[in-house]
Amino acid sequence: MNQLLKTFEKKSDLIQLICFPFAGGYSASYRPLFEQLKGIAEVTAAEPPGHGTNLMPLESSIDRLAELYKEGLTGKLNRPFILFGHSMGGLVVYRLTQLLEKEGIYPAAVVISAIQPPQTKRRILTHLSNEAFVQHIAEMGGIPKELLENKPMMDYFTPSLRADYQALETFQHTDKSIIESPVYLFNGKQDEKCMQYASGWLKWAKTIERTNFDGGHMYINTHLEHFTEQMRHVIEHATNHQLIKH
Repeated sequence: MNQLLKTFEKKSDLIQLICFPFAGGYSASYRPLFEQLKGIAEVTAAEPPGHGTNLMPLESSIDRLAELYKEGLTGKLNRPFILFGHSMGGLVVYRLTQLLEKEGIYPAAVVISAIQPPQTKRRILTHLSNEAFVQHIAEMGGIPKELLENKPMMDYFTPSLRADYQALETFQHTDKSIIESPVYLFNGKQDEKCMQYASGWLKWAKTIERTNFDGGHMYINTHLEHFTEQMRHVIEHATNHQLIKH
């Protein structure tokens, strides 16, 4: 596709599932999901600029990221597709869907996971020292213990984490267009901030189906089985709906 998007295994007869990672994440973050969904979806994952193998400069704007992904997907969306974004990726998916729908391109489903609604004013963290910044994200459960204990690796990942958090902090909710495609809102029950503000999403989409999982902010890793079971439900529903439409 291009260095922004990586497909784990080409399966052009299946519905496309295009995944966007959390802050600091990259395409490999979705390999466990791909392994679970083999045979029912072709899984593609975003490799954000400056993350993983993508050598583009880091990008610290949600709107610019959404534009880049839209450009990267141009000409590739020639069959039914689902967009999935977790945490920061959920906000990227929201903006990307708005941009696509303006051009008459409608996802079969949009899954927004573990992110506060777009009107939320976020706490500023990027002014903190590297140590305090990393500590805060670690407390949210956003950094694996093995990575935290490996200082050289942590130093390597910190600039991309900072760029991603800056994108969240500086996001301005100026486009108020309502999403027409079916939206699924996923949250971990112990993810207090996202649970507290979840209903703030309801005004931004025509239809929203909500699912809450056991676990916290990173329930997609800690409760992979339940998460993938729900993703299968979304994929099957979207596939059946597309068959009826045709």
